[in-house]
Amino acid sequence: MLINAESYGRISILRVSSYRLTSSDLGPLLTAREQMMNDGSAAMIVDLAKVRRITYAGLGALVEFTAQFKLGQPLAFCNANAAVHRFIRQSPAEQLLPYYKTVDDALHTSDFRRCQLAGTKALLLCAGKGTRMAPLSDDTPKPMLELFGKPILSHLLQHLDRFGIQDVMLNPGHLGDQILQNLPRPPSRRLQFFNEGQQTPQGWQAHAIGSASTLARLQHRHNAIEDDVFVLCGDALTNIDLADMMRRHKFSGAEVTIAARQVPRAECSKYVILQIDRSGRIHAFQEKPQPQEAKSTLASAGIYIINPRALIGLGNAEGLDIATDLLPVIMKRGGHLHSYVADFEWVDMGNPKDYAQAHFMAFRGEVKTLSPSGEQKRPGIWIAPGARVSRRAKLTPPCYIGPGATVAAGVELQGPCVIGAGSRLSGPCLIANSVIQPRTWVKPGAWVEGQITSASWSVEHKTAMAQKPRPSFARLDQISAANTPPPALQQSGMSEVSA
Repeated sequence: MLINAESYGRISILRVSSYRLTSSDLGPLLTAREQMMNDGSAAMIVDLAKVRRITYAGLGALVEFTAQFKLGQPLAFCNANAAVHRFIRQSPAEQLLPYYKTVDDALHTSDFRRCQLAGTKALLLCAGKGTRMAPLSDDTPKPMLELFGKPILSHLLQHLDRFGIQDVMLNPGHLGDQILQNLPRPPSRRLQFFNEGQQTPQGWQAHAIGSASTLARLQHRHNAIEDDVFVLCGDALTNIDLADMMRRHKFSGAEVTIAARQVPRAECSKYVILQIDRSGRIHAFQEKPQPQEAKSTLASAGIYIINPRALIGLGNAEGLDIATDLLPVIMKRGGHLHSYVADFEWVDMGNPKDYAQAHFMAFRGEVKTLSPSGEQKRPGIWIAPGARVSRRAKLTPPCYIGPGATVAAGVELQGPCVIGAGSRLSGPCLIANSVIQPRTWVKPGAWVEGQITSASWSVEHKTAMAQKPRPSFARLDQISAANTPPPALQQSGMSEVSA
């Protein structure tokens, strides 16, 4: 029996070349498996494309081979011709063999996807002040703003987990102590914090140095970038196929690959626009051009794969940015910059309007990477664990009540509404088409409509695109921090959960 093997990240693909599969093929299969596991493989796909016949003993060999794999160690067989597939399907052993039509079908399952980029590192940039997100970013770092009860960073980390990326670097800067203290850290995830700020007697003092300078510091001081590394903004959501992006990056041999997607021409002034050739190689950039001046409508999504050689010669100066400093230097010296163009979802929350719309789009099922968590009590009403809602509150969908929030009798919610974790709504009050930030107390008599509201400010989300959004349509004397515990359930007429 001849076996040709190739690796696909930490997934090994065995291409069996025996014309007729029999019991004698078990030995070579086990030998190949042992070798590949010793080389660090986490999963295996057996390609049967060249097998023309299979005996019952050969089928038994495949079952025995399958038995050697432990729980959580993915295995798949695929690409059998019609006769071999029919033989397997008509045998009782079919239930014991994990069979897929093609290699790609196996790779796209969750078990194999989690192995494709195991061992790869990612850097999540989270040092910036996020001034365009003010006032939301005044008291919360942008990556820690909650979306349906979880920080943006947590949603992004979950997406990395889908591909087996568990080694993640972060650079807390603006209000970075909140990231250090409040970001959930599952035991399986290895987070490294390279702070761009420090705790002082006066509180946290941020000192963001710029995205390219962050890469230089990680490399020069810590030797943290040994191979191709993903670099993503910590304040955007995406469902991009990171494994496919890495495959194309490796194939191109580029120093840097930039994820890009088409945008409406009218929106080109919001992005860095790329000019590429037929192969996908990048030949020019335009920094936020006016729509009539844009050379293309292909926008950078701010998602990169960066090879260590791209950082050669990058000095220790502060204030250097990836898009405006590092990439132009690489291009000027003739380095290879490549694009990854695909139809992926990319929710860029640049301002409060984007932040509110991300929630409302998710309610409508328009954001694949974001959906309300918790139990859907009735269509359009989601209640997170620990939330308490009075049976005498009126909820018109869509509404989301976050973890630990309380909604008292006499409260009326006219969706879309998002009530942040730990918030307290006291009746009578009306909240319509609004996002209530975590740990906010809305007092009796309040009327909040079309707002993003916290304990100390409120802005109209439809106009909140600039640093000076329209004044609030909420009385702030009726809003405060939800620091005091809510009344006891029996006193407020609440049940544990009701909708």
